[in-house]
Amino acid sequence: MDQNFTIQLVTEPNAHSQQCIDSLWEEIQTRYGFQAPNPMAFSDFIPPKGRFFIAIDHKTNDVLGSAAYSMFNESQCELDAVYVFPRFRKRKIATALLGAIEKQAGLDGFTFMKLRAGNPQPEALQLYKNFGFKEIPRFGKWISDPSAVCFEKNIHR
Repeated sequence: MDQNFTIQLVTEPNAHSQQCIDSLWEEIQTRYGFQAPNPMAFSDFIPPKGRFFIAIDHKTNDVLGSAAYSMFNESQCELDAVYVFPRFRKRKIATALLGAIEKQAGLDGFTFMKLRAGNPQPEALQLYKNFGFKEIPRFGKWISDPSAVCFEKNIHR
């Protein structure tokens, strides 16, 4: 696929990673209709806890979006912080981020990737289904969340 952006692993917090986390949280609050402090911290997504990737435009160096995962247990990681800024959507950026993060999770020894989304995020639900995630019962901290739609994917190493 000819793309005009690069996927980069981010190992230290920076303005781009924080911008993605903050923008994602603003959109979640708008879509789900609540206000709360952002529970996501970049430190949750650095080794050995996880990984954080961003997409960067080749020409402008704009940050386009992000995806991250954190360890759920020894064999499973939880996908999080998947976000593409609205003006850059429909360019296969999220698909490229998911591909990079799945590959890295496999290299890191994980065999399954889980995630939580919800009905107020129909584009995300479709993205995950298209990427091969299968719907599963709510898990972990999402068990009692009636808005949660959870997925899992077997990572092929």
